[in-house]
Amino acid sequence: MFKRLKFIATLMGSASMVAAVYFLASPFSTGIDVAAVQAGESEAQATENLRVTLDPKQFQGEVRKAYQVAQDDPALLAQLHCYCGCDKADGHRNLLDCYRTEHGAHCEICVGEANDAEAMAKRGMSIDAIRDALRARYANED
Repeated sequence: MFKRLKFIATLMGSASMVAAVYFLASPFSTGIDVAAVQAGESEAQATENLRVTLDPKQFQGEVRKAYQVAQDDPALLAQLHCYCGCDKADGHRNLLDCYRTEHGAHCEICVGEANDAEAMAKRGMSIDAIRDALRARYANED
């Protein structure tokens, strides 16, 4: 009986460690990248490397607004498909991925989708309604 309890305790401990590692590796984690700090980066540099999106202050106009949307509401954009073709060309999984690099700064579709999504979300539209509206507007543009 004691061996079973010990096995279960070990298994639960291992599961906890896997969950902790997954959380710290997640792009939504707010933890510090310990390996980066140990490699000589300052804590501020390590924290900056964990940003979900690029800093909107690098951009101007509608592009800046779109990067601000991505920074302020990454959960919204993570639920939306991007219709510019970056899923095939760049491996993007969702609209948020466009704002992790400068890709969004050079793509009118990405900018339009992010800004439209924010406006619709502020009007209280459901995520499904936002998806449908973006699909109707952007899916056929090339």
